Amino acid sequence: MDSLMSTPRRSVGRSDSFKSLNQTLNRSYQSIISSNNKATSYETLRERALARRVLFEDPFFPAHDTSLQIRYKSSSDSIEWKRPHEISRRPKFISKNPGIFDIQSGSYGDTWLVPAFSCLTLAPSLIQKCIPDEQDFDEKYGGIFRFRFWRYAEWIEIVIDDRLPTYNGRILFTTSTDPNEFWVPLLEKAYAKFYGSYAAIQGSVVNWALQDLTGGITDTFIFRDNINLLQKIIDFSMARTTLIAATIAGQGVPHGSFPNGLVAGRAYTVTGYAEVPFQGGSAILVRLKYPWGPSKYTGPWNSRSSLWDSLSVDMKQKLGYGQLKDNEFWMSYSEFARVFTNLEMCHLPPEAWNIEPKLKHRLPWKSVEAHRQWRRGYNAGGGLHSQLMSCNNQFYIELKKSSGVVLSLMQKYRLFGEVREFVPCGCLIFEVPPGRTARLQMNNFLNSKQIASTGVRAERDNVRFFTLPAGSYVIVPVTGKVGVEGNFCLRIFSDNRDIVVRELDDPDTASFAPVEKQLDPETLYVLRRRFNMYCNKYEEVDGYGLRQILSYKPQSGATQLLCCEPEKDEMHIKRLFLSPETCKAAVTIEDKDMNGRLNFEEFMSLVQKLSFWQSIFLKFSVGNGSVMDSYSLRNAFRITGFSVSNKILEALVLRFAAKDFINLEGFMNSIIKLHVAHRSTTTKEIVALIDRHAHASQSLPAMSDADHRKYLQELLRTSIYS
Repeated sequence: MDSLMSTPRRSVGRSDSFKSLNQTLNRSYQSIISSNNKATSYETLRERALARRVLFEDPFFPAHDTSLQIRYKSSSDSIEWKRPHEISRRPKFISKNPGIFDIQSGSYGDTWLVPAFSCLTLAPSLIQKCIPDEQDFDEKYGGIFRFRFWRYAEWIEIVIDDRLPTYNGRILFTTSTDPNEFWVPLLEKAYAKFYGSYAAIQGSVVNWALQDLTGGITDTFIFRDNINLLQKIIDFSMARTTLIAATIAGQGVPHGSFPNGLVAGRAYTVTGYAEVPFQGGSAILVRLKYPWGPSKYTGPWNSRSSLWDSLSVDMKQKLGYGQLKDNEFWMSYSEFARVFTNLEMCHLPPEAWNIEPKLKHRLPWKSVEAHRQWRRGYNAGGGLHSQLMSCNNQFYIELKKSSGVVLSLMQKYRLFGEVREFVPCGCLIFEVPPGRTARLQMNNFLNSKQIASTGVRAERDNVRFFTLPAGSYVIVPVTGKVGVEGNFCLRIFSDNRDIVVRELDDPDTASFAPVEKQLDPETLYVLRRRFNMYCNKYEEVDGYGLRQILSYKPQSGATQLLCCEPEKDEMHIKRLFLSPETCKAAVTIEDKDMNGRLNFEEFMSLVQKLSFWQSIFLKFSVGNGSVMDSYSLRNAFRITGFSVSNKILEALVLRFAAKDFINLEGFMNSIIKLHVAHRSTTTKEIVALIDRHAHASQSLPAMSDADHRKYLQELLRTSIYS
């Protein structure tokens, strides 16, 4: 029955070759325990409690009102924190499979976990990922337990003691229907610690809880936004590893009941979807589960409705009529669309398809994710109407056929405290010609067609489902304003196994063409005189001498040193102030024998480069010409002959820029770093050495071209950032 009800109305074939398909961009999408130290901490704390023959007490989430932060009708003195053996004579951590989810709300309030658990009835094995093994009230019991929750693409381990809040002898919040089973209230306590207090998880933020328990992408669909899309979304989602909950927006009174028995403000799990023959045509039915107790639904197709008499015995058996639990019921799709207002969807990651047997008849999503950050002065270029939008990260996708795509732009958020600040952000989607590899410039965006957007919203996870036709697209994660910083995780789920996804980036290359501008005879004469003043007896000048020459103050009316006018073919001289360290670094560009000094020929070659780079700086400078916008660095480097990747550009901005600007000294240093790093043969020799070692050892394959580029990029970044 479950298999039939979890598929869409139309027949969907299962491809045996469609396995768990993961792509990653610089990060593996695997379940991670965020810190081995935390796992060790649990073992250490438990062994310490056992050795001392005391029960663990959590100092970071104490048995105190501070962990509750909830107003009670009675005095808080009546709240008692008790351990399981003080509540039950025979406490058990788990008495049966936790996937059965026989849970109930406590005597005070509803937490996010109750409706989330209800949604997980279709994938019960997933909750076991949150509950590590080997925990019970046996000889290793030390009053300490641990659980895991998903946060920002990592599984975080939470350690708690087992003191639970009770009122009049009853556990205050969620419990198991088995009074001797305690994994439910203990997991809920760990979840409360995860967010800072029990108050922080009160209410009905179902999508957050589903994401925290599964690591999936959660999305809210509001019916009034596009009621015509509702049936397509349900039909599409029920064919894939997606969990769905439906809610009714409160009609003035929280948890108010409607005449048909449905309750506002609470989540119902969508557990089935089917089309049945009815009155010469067909009827679409939706099966729901009410997690807070027996269903009181009295509308069309309820368990006592005469409409069931029109169906054959075989069809009623397939639909499970007469076998549903008291909290499950069927209703017509038309009634469902009329009464309910929101869908909470959780698109499960591909690993869930491997873990949960009940999902094997569905199609898994293909998943791609990238962890990045908006950094001021580098890639925080703002939204659609910003002149710096092209500075943002860009991701290319290619679809061979029309496909369903779920985009998730998730911000890294604070766990603790009531204030969680999210910056307005979203994803813009542009249609581009196929095969794109290089980053799009601003003129490319002006000529490209924007076909969709998630909207710019200040939410923890900005998610939207799209049906994209076959073609090529560029996705740009943006913030609402230029210069807004923040960490984000972009996740792309698709039902198309052949989707191509890559980040657009420029290669790290260098062109060492000689500077074409020539020095006039007068300038050559002046430079020769300056060189002779500061060179040693071997006619060589070091970094300190170079600094003296560049900053030499000429007599009144005399020609000044080091200035290059871009529009002219000749260079004239003007003073250039650089620090001793920068001058010493500049010497390394032309210092072929590595003795820290330059002869006159090397000196002249360096002066021409410095003059040319100074002219580029002046071309991009702002204000009085003392600084340039760091967002312009990529274009400035391109003129000087360097192409830089995102990682290298970020390292240069971090190293030499201040906020949104970089001065002449920083600009010179950045080019010197690039020049020396690219000129060095050390990186090539290291790569060649690795390849030779791989060839000698049959167990190590030779590096591919992609590996070469990545390895060289890391060496460049390390060299630049040092």
